[in-house]
Amino acid sequence: MITRTVLIVEDETSFALSFQHILKRSLEYNYQITSVTSAEDALQAIRKEGRFDVILLDYFLPGINGAEFLKTLRSNDQETVVVVISASQDYKIVHDVFKLGADDFITKEELSNAYVLEKSILAGLEKKEYQKEIANREVARQRLDAITTLIRTIHHELNNPLAIINLVMAKLLSSPQLTEETQKGYLREIRENVDRMSDILRKLPKVREQMYNKELRGLKLFALPDEPESPKEP
Repeated sequence: MITRTVLIVEDETSFALSFQHILKRSLEYNYQITSVTSAEDALQAIRKEGRFDVILLDYFLPGINGAEFLKTLRSNDQETVVVVISASQDYKIVHDVFKLGADDFITKEELSNAYVLEKSILAGLEKKEYQKEIANREVARQRLDAITTLIRTIHHELNNPLAIINLVMAKLLSSPQLTEETQKGYLREIRENVDRMSDILRKLPKVREQMYNKELRGLKLFALPDEPESPKEP
């Protein structure tokens, strides 16, 4: 059975114990539960234990309330499933917590049905897994696009000097009556373009890292590394 970590943030002991009882009876997951009575203690638990899979968050808490806690959490963590729980059915509260990034909202009255809480948690976990899968597919698509772009760039970079070499070779073969200086000039041109291709081929094994391009809003690109040009022989 898969283990999921749960942080219960609830200042009423009876409700906190009720949540734990429901979760311990789960047939889907083995829930590893941490329970605290305030948002301040919840933040401390997160700093100590790291990210939790699920947070059951009471809205009305002493000190920092549920909305303020959720805002702080979502500034660093978009992956944790957060189910906000409240005795109030105030529309504004519901609207605010969803706007701040809650995955679900349950009234304490609804919790008289034990299945409501676990159903909410399961739906939240499934949604996060789906979002993660979509994100991974998008990363894979970006990588494929980036590699395709790199291949086209390399093709272009190699094709140009090859075209020049072919042109110069044609001139050499079709013009036998060339001065020595003209021949040397053509050979220098051939050598320069061979060096261009050699530089590109030498860089290829070093294409290992992805470059972060801020102008493309985070799109990761594969690129040939920039290296200082070595002095060419006379």
